[in-house]
Amino acid sequence: MSEVTAIVFGPPPPGAGDPPGATATLALPHLGALADACRRAATPLVWLLDAAAIASEQTLPTLLEHQDAPAASLPVDARGAPVAAAIGRIDDDDADALLERVSERRVPLRHTPVTSLLVEVRLAVAVAPPDPPRFGAYAGTEWTARLFARQPGMLVPASLVEAPPPATGAPAHALRTARAGAWRRGEAMRETYRAVRALAGAGR
Repeated sequence: MSEVTAIVFGPPPPGAGDPPGATATLALPHLGALADACRRAATPLVWLLDAAAIASEQTLPTLLEHQDAPAASLPVDARGAPVAAAIGRIDDDDADALLERVSERRVPLRHTPVTSLLVEVRLAVAVAPPDPPRFGAYAGTEWTARLFARQPGMLVPASLVEAPPPATGAPAHALRTARAGAWRRGEAMRETYRAVRALAGAGR
């Protein structure tokens, strides 16, 4: 198996250990420190893993079967059901390309929250790093939109990772993400509406 450095970001849950299968592990407080961590990695591949996610013994090996592109695991809940909000956006612009990728047991992505993502170091450092202060909870989505514009990313449904639904960000962060071009019009309207509703609900 290829050598991979796991980069785990976010507050670790109690009793959390190193991700299974990784050659080495680096811990980050948030995604904003990603560029420095990638440069410290001594392997050509990094596995970006949310600290709140739980990977199995097969999560990484299955991603490695698709290491020719940025490869994302399928987030599922404790019952094994997909967490739709954590998948991101399928790139269905080219039907022929979509069918070809499906035949390869993977699905093209336009963007995704960073939950479990295998990517080459050279590619990860070729784009500006995620910017949590500017984009908040949407920083991973905004970053992968730029990353996948450089090299298309793929969802690998056979690689499962248990993860909670992504947090709903602040309305200001949603607006900035929309203006950055990470979302298309329908997505931007939906996510901004969700952010406003969440804020209103929190204020009750």
